Amino acid sequence: MTKKKRKKENVEVKDRVEEKGIEEVSDESLLQKQLEEAKREISKLKEELARLKDAYIRKVADFDNLKKRTRKEKEDAIKYGNASLLLSILDVVDNFERAVAVEPDRSDFHSFYEGVRLIEKHLKDILTSAGVEEINPLNHAFDPFYHEAMMKEIRDDVKDGTITEVFQKGYKFKDRLLRPAKVKVAINPKEKEGDNGNNVSSDENSKQGESEEQA
Repeated sequence: MTKKKRKKENVEVKDRVEEKGIEEVSDESLLQKQLEEAKREISKLKEELARLKDAYIRKVADFDNLKKRTRKEKEDAIKYGNASLLLSILDVVDNFERAVAVEPDRSDFHSFYEGVRLIEKHLKDILTSAGVEEINPLNHAFDPFYHEAMMKEIRDDVKDGTITEVFQKGYKFKDRLLRPAKVKVAINPKEKEGDNGNNVSSDENSKQGESEEQA
């Protein structure tokens, strides 16, 4: 092999080594760059995770506070729900106190009576506005759902089952019965006899029909 040829080969080998070294340096720089980018991305993700974790903790705390506040408001509503009604009734109490504070010799009975009537109306208006309805079934038919029969009396001038006297009025709160009215109920013997007579006639007609069919 000539010197010229060896020299050429050495140059080619040197060029390949230099190219390989450049490629290795280039690859190392690229890896370093990618590593730095990955570190920056990880740092960003950590910051985002910390932000989301903080927001989550805040939301949990807000929700817990909301539950506590809602529970307290519910408890207060149950505990003090009748406060406005009681405040209105206190006005009636004030009126009663004024009425009984009047000296007898400075007011006649009629004025006192009218004052008490006004107080009664005031109280009933308050109850009505709160949804309380009076049950006064005088001269109405007896209803076991709303009336409680305390006594019975024989009457032939009213229909059987008619309420002839109310001992104590009943009351409803909206659609719920607070207490039934205590009443006296009439029993009409004539109507009962008429009902028995109709039943006997019906039985006789039925028997007569059966006899005709058999014939």
